[in-house]
Amino acid sequence: MRYNYPHASQELAVNTLAVTDDSSFSSEEFASLMPRIQSLALRTKQWVTVIGGSREAIQQLVNAGVSRSRIRWVAGRDADQREWATEQALLAGTSSVVLSFLGDVSSSRVAQRLKMARKVSQTHSFIFHNQPSRSPLH
Repeated sequence: MRYNYPHASQELAVNTLAVTDDSSFSSEEFASLMPRIQSLALRTKQWVTVIGGSREAIQQLVNAGVSRSRIRWVAGRDADQREWATEQALLAGTSSVVLSFLGDVSSSRVAQRLKMARKVSQTHSFIFHNQPSRSPLH
């Protein structure tokens, strides 16, 4: 099987378009981004790293066709651990996609570190500020 990968500079341009400077998505946008996430995840045999997240988010990935054996789920006890794990996952370059559910970023310094990690990384990343909701509360 052959993959038609774009040139490295084109890949970086796609990554920049996929993740805006503020890199924040709401939980409602998670479902709308699923086709794009699926496409990016299935391009390579690399990990799909989910930081934070919920079982429902993992199940949505599986339902979209991503094999459970390729999903690396890092829970993290607190926001600091999830922020650190996100930075490390981006810098490691072993994932095709990093999905990070951080909540509010704890400081502008952390936001700047994540922004710099995204700039030097070839990994596509999506940072969500809210967990995908399980069901609407009525």
